[in-house]
Amino acid sequence: MISTSITRRYAEALISIGVEEDSCEKFETELTKIKNTLDENIELRNVLYSSVYPIKERKGILKEVLKRLDVSKNVENFFNLLIDKKRIEFFPHIFKRYGEILDQIVGRVRAKVIVAKDMPEELVSKLKESLERHSGKEVLLEIQKDPTIIGGVITKLGNVVFDGSIRTQLEKIKKSIVRGEEG
Repeated sequence: MISTSITRRYAEALISIGVEEDSCEKFETELTKIKNTLDENIELRNVLYSSVYPIKERKGILKEVLKRLDVSKNVENFFNLLIDKKRIEFFPHIFKRYGEILDQIVGRVRAKVIVAKDMPEELVSKLKESLERHSGKEVLLEIQKDPTIIGGVITKLGNVVFDGSIRTQLEKIKKSIVRGEEG
């Protein structure tokens, strides 16, 4: 089970260092590079997350990876601490919490947009502008393709879902027809 207090504590600690040094967004960029590297390299992730390998060996591997990714000394120290404290496996959750805290600090919100196929850049820009007007904040879009929605767009902005998918519209029509047959 993931401890939210652990993820919160570590994320807040790194944020506080970032605030002191005006490096919060730089840290986020570095953390993203590390997360992407670990997501793409399962073997590396398994070695770093496993207590089977000695701490010294894992730190040596980590040092080489972080050097190649060109991350700051503070982020390197943060990852060494995660290994020392046997918290490295919490990194994906710490990363997510870090982003949430940073979003609050800088006044932005993340939106997930689900589409059946690629959207033209012009439509993406218009959607982003519309969401920014609606939320009053800067919006970071994550676009995900899901052909099962058939067409249209599903947008998740915080806890609000705007479902304009054809699949949902067809389901509503089907329910309406079924209700009509029952009446």
